[in-house]
Amino acid sequence: MKKLLNIIAAFSALAIMVLTSCKKDETRLTASMGSPGTLTASTTAPALSLSTASSTAVTFTWPATPVTGYNAPITYTIQVAVKGTNFANVQEIATSSLSQAVTGSDFNKALLALNLTTGTSAQVDVRIKSYIAPNAAVAYSNTLTLTVTPFSLTSYIYVPGDYQGWDPTTAPTLSSPTSNGVYEGKITFISTKSFEFKITPAPSWAVSYGGANGVLSTSGANLVAPSAGTYLIHVDMNALTYTLTKQ
Repeated sequence: MKKLLNIIAAFSALAIMVLTSCKKDETRLTASMGSPGTLTASTTAPALSLSTASSTAVTFTWPATPVTGYNAPITYTIQVAVKGTNFANVQEIATSSLSQAVTGSDFNKALLALNLTTGTSAQVDVRIKSYIAPNAAVAYSNTLTLTVTPFSLTSYIYVPGDYQGWDPTTAPTLSSPTSNGVYEGKITFISTKSFEFKITPAPSWAVSYGGANGVLSTSGANLVAPSAGTYLIHVDMNALTYTLTKQ
């Protein structure tokens, strides 16, 4: 009996040691975040346009959020929302440092996802979200308000020709809805004029493209439609090719 009691006592002591060790481990592995520092922006009215989309529109900077408990890595995300909505619907811009230069393209993408109207001035709220793990507690920085005007992603090229008096300033256009360098549009060539035309990137003669057999060149001759009528013109400015399909 005494031997049995000794065995039970030994197991009890071992269990207490294990539980104590677990509690110590839990304490050692607990981390918490302090109050975030102040978020600042290089401008509160970033200029956004399709022509400068690849350039930096605004740079956000913030200090590291303090962590107590253990040295846990923190993930930071820039959150953008329509002003006054309390961030009910946010768009997030990923970042890997304490300063993030955001291009016009990336910022505009977030604004369009918030259903803001292109060409119309609006205000958005911006803050930094800090967290240690996806399901852990989150800390937010102060909120900045920016005035922005989103731009349309659609770009155009021009089709001056004999059918409209060779005037690029009034020429019909081909459009690229995502500005990926591929353009389409319908042009009508009239029987009382020649069917010659050119492609210009701007409404001027500064640069113009001609060519033949589906290939464009700045040194090429006037492009020519086969006959009078309406054509769907497809132009790939990346590959410098074109096609005409009669409608």
